[in-house]
Amino acid sequence: MPVTGAIERIRQNLDRLTPSEGRVAAWILANPAQCMSFNVRELATASQTSQSAVIRFCHTLQFKSFPDLKMSIVADLSQDQQETPFAFSEINPSSPFHAIRMDLEHSLVSSIQNTLRGVREDTLDQVSQLIVHSQRILVFGSGASSVVALDIQQKLQRLGYNVWASADFHTAATLAAHFTSKDLLIAVSYSGRTTDVLEIAEIVHRNRGEVVAITGYGLSPLGQSATVSLPIAASEVSVRVGATSSLLASLAVVNTLLLYLVNKYPESALASLKSTRDVVSTHLKPS
Repeated sequence: MPVTGAIERIRQNLDRLTPSEGRVAAWILANPAQCMSFNVRELATASQTSQSAVIRFCHTLQFKSFPDLKMSIVADLSQDQQETPFAFSEINPSSPFHAIRMDLEHSLVSSIQNTLRGVREDTLDQVSQLIVHSQRILVFGSGASSVVALDIQQKLQRLGYNVWASADFHTAATLAAHFTSKDLLIAVSYSGRTTDVLEIAEIVHRNRGEVVAITGYGLSPLGQSATVSLPIAASEVSVRVGATSSLLASLAVVNTLLLYLVNKYPESALASLKSTRDVVSTHLKPS
């Protein structure tokens, strides 16, 4: 199944692109159907850029190649996404509430689908290897990302890993200061620009530790500095009650990673899950 979400991914990253990549993006958004018949050279000519700029643009959006980008755009066009661009606003008093609720549903479903369809198995394997071979794991996220950090902690602890989650910079920095090359930071930031998260990642880098980023598609300081990234595709409005699409998409990625991990190491996973279930079972009232 082709991965959808290319057009939304381009829109999300317009402010992160270089000027030449921005011209490629603008041309594709204006002419998505025509792009399907182009090769790299023809798109470079049409967007008044270079072939290298088109290739960089694909890599920035984490597509392996220009044909992969085109396949995703084809999938988008089949859903008519380019004809009815989706704009969700949480605060819109003039709109009936049932319409806002349906818009929210659309936003959540599309964000989770586009995120999960963009998850690559080789990336999951790389992250799993880092987790399995780490002596200590620190999960750090600020604001709504701290919810994701706590979810990762709870799931990895059930599997027997030595993991801490924190939303407090001082606590995380103290832990990271003792890191070595055998330790791992899982950094959660949809924007990839949260300064607290970037500073913790820098401390880990100085101590030669590894960094896994759970962050949005495209260029960001966190994504560029990470050993490997699990990308999130979500649409968040600038004025909102709180992170919604990116939060749920991040939780979906975490669950995908954990499913991959337990299926790669089923014997140890099942033993750990059974032992942790047994120790808390006495706190469940009988049905």
